[in-house]
Amino acid sequence: MRSLLPAALLCLLAACSSGTANNVTPANDAEGVTNGAMPAQGPAPLPADEAAAYLPAPGAHAARVMVLAPPAEAVQLRDRMAAAIMRNRAWYDGWAAQHPQGELPWHANLGVSEAEYARYLALTRQIGLSERSRVTLTVTRRSDGGLTLAAGGGAAALNGLVLYPERGRVETPLGVLTTLSTSGNDAADSPLGRWRGAEWSNRGQGAPRLVSLAAGRRAAGDLMLYYNYGPSDAETVILLYPAAGQPAAAR
Repeated sequence: MRSLLPAALLCLLAACSSGTANNVTPANDAEGVTNGAMPAQGPAPLPADEAAAYLPAPGAHAARVMVLAPPAEAVQLRDRMAAAIMRNRAWYDGWAAQHPQGELPWHANLGVSEAEYARYLALTRQIGLSERSRVTLTVTRRSDGGLTLAAGGGAAALNGLVLYPERGRVETPLGVLTTLSTSGNDAADSPLGRWRGAEWSNRGQGAPRLVSLAAGRRAAGDLMLYYNYGPSDAETVILLYPAAGQPAAAR
């Protein structure tokens, strides 16, 4: 069904489809979310040796698991609308069908006032990063030169990833990522802020779903890993950690 929300992260009902609201994949990529960082012709190839500069060094890194989160007021308004829609689902389906493009116009049946709805739409454009937990990111150098990632808690999906920066590939439990390109964002008000980095993905490899790993350096000075391994926002890991590779024991 169609979502009331302009952002996939704020999907109004569990039944609605969620995109990969990563804010990290290159602009005009149909499998990701545009961020205005890349030219219209798509992401530019990136030499493997340059991509290596954005990867974590071997050792233990104190890291923060982050999630994309809307303001609390937006969540409250969303929940009120969701309850109203569930009480009048047939009406909502018809209303959404009448307005297939753009943001859905306000209607009293949405359960909020017109002013509250306008406020809600404004708040959905203020998605930011929120810390979910703290973990230790452990990076181990293999004998074949690969970097093995290990983490727990909210970053456990990173376990089993092996990065080969010199070969321009990343091995994941869901397949090998061999499409290497530049990535980043120039918008200071984006959830991740300004950053530059690299992305490994399975684009163009005939895979049934997009899997990608972005690594970069933020303007704030720290490093990030952004692993997207599924069709919804729940299947992503955003990890921030000090560029100097501060040991986890020093937290």
